[in-house]
Amino acid sequence: MPLEIAAVVVPGHGAASYKIAKQAPHLERYFPEITTCRHATINLHLGIPLQVRNPDIVTPPINWNDNPSGQGERFAITKIELSLPDDPTRYEAWIYIAEYSPHRFNDGVIEVLAKPLSGIAVGLHCKILVERCTGLVVI
Repeated sequence: MPLEIAAVVVPGHGAASYKIAKQAPHLERYFPEITTCRHATINLHLGIPLQVRNPDIVTPPINWNDNPSGQGERFAITKIELSLPDDPTRYEAWIYIAEYSPHRFNDGVIEVLAKPLSGIAVGLHCKILVERCTGLVVI
């Protein structure tokens, strides 16, 4: 039985709207599902803290931004499901963690990739369902 976490859509920094499009061709090798995802993230404030310590996918450093130093960025991807209000469908989605994202160490906010979905707007209450969960520690 998956862990269900209440969440609300919050505004992001706007960076993913252009960065995901640039990263997608490089990520496709490791995460082929990105070809069907919207090139932006859904930012979710979670009802309880969540740490992804063992993601499904971790890429090697990827030089997606043509950094002259050759220094790349790693990405972690974890499959989840997204449940929207008044909709019985569970949508396939992925927690997306970019190594240099300002959200990386924030246990209360996650960035989610999904196919284009209608009705996603700031303030929308939804749920994520995490199938692979080893437990929670709250201090």
